[in-house]
This record gives sequence, C-alpha cells and structure tokens, in this order.
Amino acid sequence: MSESDREGIKSTWWLKKKSYFFFMMRELTSVFVAAFVLLYAYELFLLSKGPQVYELFQESLRRPLFILFYVVAFLFALFHTFTWFGVLSKVQVVRIGKWTAPAALVTGSVLAGWVVVSIGVGWFFLAKQ
Repeated sequence: MSESDREGIKSTWWLKKKSYFFFMMRELTSVFVAAFVLLYAYELFLLSKGPQVYELFQESLRRPLFILFYVVAFLFALFHTFTWFGVLSKVQVVRIGKWTAPAALVTGSVLAGWVVVSIGVGWFFLAKQ
C-alpha cells in the first residue's frame, strides 16, 4: 500500500459497516480475555507462594475495580465466544462423503457442546461444596 493510499483511510473506517464494527469489537474483546488469562496465571503463581500471599491477592481482587473488570471480561468473553461460533460454520465446513453439513447444524452443534461442557464444569466445581 502506497503512502497516498494510507492517507485516504480514516481511523474510523470500521464504523462504516456493521460487519466491520463487529469484527473490530471481536478483536477488542480478545484483549480483555487475554488480560483475564494473565491475571489468572499470576493468581496460580501466587498460589505457589503460600497461603498468606495468596489471601492478600484474593483480598485485592474483591475491590470494586476488579469486580468491574471481571464483569466486563465475562461479557466480552461471551461476545467473543458467540461471534466465533457464528463464524465457525463459514471457516469449518463439515463434509461426510458427498454430504455437506448445513451451517446452522455446525453452529448449533458447537453451541450445544459448549453448553454441555459448561454445565459439566459448573457441576464439577459446585458439587464439591
């Protein structure tokens, strides 16, 4: 792309079409998901440092700013998940012999699998209490 071509593209190009906007929002959500994963990895690291260090960190996570971060990260993770499932049927074409699975079947089966796994994980952690 030449320098003159770049000058013609405005920084708000992604606001012009709904599909561009959702693409950029999906990319933005990955930043929050990555931040949550890094925070979680740091929490696991602190777990190895002893109960006092871990408890201090847990205390700091109960502050309103962290709770807000968790809510935003959760909502963005849901958005990221649902938009990925929507794209999946276009990216992953399922063929069995000459038969091609309809896009709705692919998306629906992935969503159903996600729900089943989520229920299983929830049951595993909640049944212990």
